[in-house]
Amino acid sequence: MSRRQALTLATLLVLCGAACAQQGPVRQKVAIKGGRVITISGADIENGTILIEDGRIAAVGAGLEVPWDATVIDATGKVVMPGYVEAHTSEGMSTPNEQVEEVPFINAADGVDPMSWYMEDTLRSGITTMLVLPGNNTVLGGTGVVIEPSGHTVAEMTVREYTGMKVSLLPKSDSSRMAHIERLRTYFADLREYLEQYKLRKADAEAAKKPFDEKIDPMKQAAIDLTEGKLKAFIYCPLASDAVKALALSKELGFEIVPVLGSDCYKAAGALAASGLPVILDSETIVWHTDEDTETTEMKVVPKIMADAGVKFALSRGGRDYETQSLWLQAARAVANGVSRDVALRAVTLTAAEIIGVADRVGSVDVGKDANLLILTGDPLDAQSWVDNVLIEGQVVYDRAKDERLEELLKKPEPEAKEPVPEAEEGDKVVGEDGDKQ
Repeated sequence: MSRRQALTLATLLVLCGAACAQQGPVRQKVAIKGGRVITISGADIENGTILIEDGRIAAVGAGLEVPWDATVIDATGKVVMPGYVEAHTSEGMSTPNEQVEEVPFINAADGVDPMSWYMEDTLRSGITTMLVLPGNNTVLGGTGVVIEPSGHTVAEMTVREYTGMKVSLLPKSDSSRMAHIERLRTYFADLREYLEQYKLRKADAEAAKKPFDEKIDPMKQAAIDLTEGKLKAFIYCPLASDAVKALALSKELGFEIVPVLGSDCYKAAGALAASGLPVILDSETIVWHTDEDTETTEMKVVPKIMADAGVKFALSRGGRDYETQSLWLQAARAVANGVSRDVALRAVTLTAAEIIGVADRVGSVDVGKDANLLILTGDPLDAQSWVDNVLIEGQVVYDRAKDERLEELLKKPEPEAKEPVPEAEEGDKVVGEDGDKQ
């Protein structure tokens, strides 16, 4: 072959490579095979297979043919289900609350810390999607962001930007409930006045055929979006009376709400059911109520009361308390106290996804949705089950076999070394077990 021919061949190979590259990347295929698939949206599938292409569920069923070029994950004898969805949390941020009472313009995305231990613990417990919102210590706390707890940057973790606004009916220690709610009313009254004046100035400019370059105040834009239905208010209601007040304020101030309830709010189950709104329950799901007249104490199971009333709800986690820091345990406790298995599992998957507006992507094992999946050693409501693997968009982001911190935590402590007992020399007296010298 001449030098000219060699150069021509090399050029053709480069061109062919470039042409192939332009045809698009090779599709990433994964197959999870052999497990019991809990779809949430339909019946369980025994010995099922989930086919994943480019991060999305391509097919699910029993007896599916696995593509020859797919990476196969053997789930034989295990359970596969959608990743847990948390509809509300203020954890995972550097600072969940501001000191100023009306800060609708701040965004929780700016405070999320991708490297926090909370993200690792969240992933380890099987949560793959969560709405992060500011805390409850402000009247208007700012907007939220839906994230996946895996990634090096907030942008990489983000599922849905600009989701919901935090509103709180919890008064500060130096304020009354009346004053707190009046601040809320005053803010939106001032906002309406601002908008009316803005529209008048714009109309005057148009009538005079003059340019109008004035922009909406960016510090007010989120609150305006709330009143125009572009955002929902995730409104914290610590007491049952606050839940009833929140329903009234929603109509009065003109915005949609998702009640985020305190444990006392089971008393408002009837009003909440009549509203038809889904709610987010407090992590304290069992409350002991004392009747002052009879001096008797009765256990109140909040999820059971809400389910019986017909209120659709999502469950939530608590802080560092083991009994409330896992969504699966919250669901298991609800089932143990009379809530149906279907309702409880939906409360930590599909219902939660519906509340935060991402049910088209997560919350169930359905074709077209993101492959955010869990592989468990057993039933999700069994205390002896472990999260073996977590997949987010088809990628394994957690593997229990490689979890060094969990391994260290579960390692049995080594017995303390005992000091050697000196051997008795001839003529020494030995003290027996009964204390007598021998």
